[in-house]
This record gives sequence, C-alpha cells and structure tokens, in this order.
Amino acid sequence: MKSMNFAQLRAFHAVATEGGFTKAARLLNVTQPTCSQEVKALEETYGVTLFDRSNRQVALTEVGTALFTVTRRLFAAEQEAMELLAGVRHLDGGTLAVGADGPFHAVPLIARFTRVHPGPTVTLAVGNSRAMLEGLMETRIDVAVLADVPGDSRLYVLPLRRDPVRALVPKTHPLARRRAVAVTDLATERLVLREPGSMTRRLVERALAAAEVTPAAVIEIQSREAVVEAVAAGLGVGFTSAAEFTGDGRLALLPIAGAEIEMDEYVVCLRERRRLAVVRAFLDLAREVAQEVGGVNAAATPASADAARATAGHATPARRPR
Repeated sequence: MKSMNFAQLRAFHAVATEGGFTKAARLLNVTQPTCSQEVKALEETYGVTLFDRSNRQVALTEVGTALFTVTRRLFAAEQEAMELLAGVRHLDGGTLAVGADGPFHAVPLIARFTRVHPGPTVTLAVGNSRAMLEGLMETRIDVAVLADVPGDSRLYVLPLRRDPVRALVPKTHPLARRRAVAVTDLATERLVLREPGSMTRRLVERALAAAEVTPAAVIEIQSREAVVEAVAAGLGVGFTSAAEFTGDGRLALLPIAGAEIEMDEYVVCLRERRRLAVVRAFLDLAREVAQEVGGVNAAATPASADAARATAGHATPARRPR
C-alpha cells in the first residue's frame, strides 16, 4: 500500500482548521499556491474532493469532514509524541482548550492554572455536556469540567467536588421564612426549571418522583441567569447548586428537607491525552482543588467509587444515573 504524504495531510489539516488556504499557508509558513497544490495533489492521488470551492468560503465535503476527524487525532498524537520525547517540564508556551457546561467551576480552575503556568494560552468554551464531550472526542477541547459524565472507557475522569442543590425563592415568598423547604411543599408551587437536558432539573425531578410529588406547574427556562431573574420576579421556585449561587439580595437559598440532592462535578479528558504536559498540569491543579474541597474523598457512591478508580488509573468512568 502506498504510504501517505504527510505534507499533503498537514496542508489539508491546516486549511480545514483555519477555514481557508491563505490563513493555512500563513500558519504553515508557505505560499498560498504551495498550500493549494499540496491539497490538490492529495485529492488527485485518492480521487476525492475534500473541499467545496464553489463559494467564496472554503467548506469541507463529507469526505473532507471525515478526514478532518482523523487528522485531528493524528496531529494531536504527533504533539503528544513530541512532548514525550522532548521531556517537557516547563510550560513556556502552547495552548490549553478548556470546555465546561458552566463557568462557575471552570473559571476558578483556569485562574489558578494561569497563575501557576502563565505561558500557555487558555481558551474556554461553554456549552451543554454533549457538545463538550464531542469536543473532547474530536480533540478540539483538551479538558472539560462537567456535571454529566457518561460511562466511556476512553475518558479519564477526576472527581472535582460535590455540592448540594438548594431551592431558590424570593425573599417575599412565605417559604423564605423557613429554615428549609420540604419536598412535599413543592406540590403546591410553580417550579422554575432548566431545559430537560439540565443536570439540575434531572436531579430535582428524580427527587420529586421518589417522593411522589407532582408540582402544580412548571416554567422552563434556558439559562441559570434567566432562572434567577424568573424567581426574583415571583414566577416560582427555582433550584441551583449551592456552589453556583453567588448571592442576590432579592432571593433566599434554602436546603431541601426530605431529599438528598447533590450535584457532582468532574474534570474530564481523553485518557490518551492526559500525558500531554499542559493537560497533566491542569489535572494536577484540579486534583489539588478536589482535595481542598473534599471532592476526591466524597461519600462512597457508585459514581464516586468509579471515578476514584479512574483517577488511580483504572479506567472505570462514573456511571451514576444522571
């Protein structure tokens, strides 16, 4: 079988990454015609079309998209090999792409990382868990801070922390005068809940179902910030992780009696990429934070036990129903 031309693959990968031939040529430090010729030669060798050039913008074809998934892994592995062979000890440069399903736990970790390692450029992408996991699998994201972690042997899972979920009510609400909200109290309340895929919503609905409580009504809100505003406006009772509530003079944060609702947070990366110096450094700092807040030594549950085994290097990711 004919061996691959890595110069052609590298040219293709640069164009796909940068979204155009001119930017790719600049990245590779070659002329634009040279970059174009390399990609064209790759297409002609295998009889495929990798880019749709009919518009002013360069777009990947179906085959090009599939190949881009492969070259992401290929050149990520190349980067890892270079670091291993070079024995990288000091993070004087490079990049770290962080993903998160919310900024509250990720931003403090990034701030701590940049104080200790000011050299690398750090980026943060925020989105739902599914999008962040796809980013990890495609190596667009190096490490993610998530509450929802699937059972996947490809993932290295570090338990970060566990925080209780609290009820959020306006200070003018009768429940605000209590020390806690009982689950049964929620049967007569209108609840302000996140979208169906939200981890907070799933945990609350699971607790309500266990207590056989059906709320009077539900309002669905798409963001944490909007939930806070909706509750402050008197639209109903909301819910949030205690760690994510930064304080609001209009609201009261109350424990939920009769149900143990806790939110787990994890730091996750691909197992094959945890040896990268920049990823390893981030994991080390996350592990320090977990020890400080008691995340690694959380109460023994199937989730924490599995995740703890993952941190020890025995790839059993968290499997707690989420």
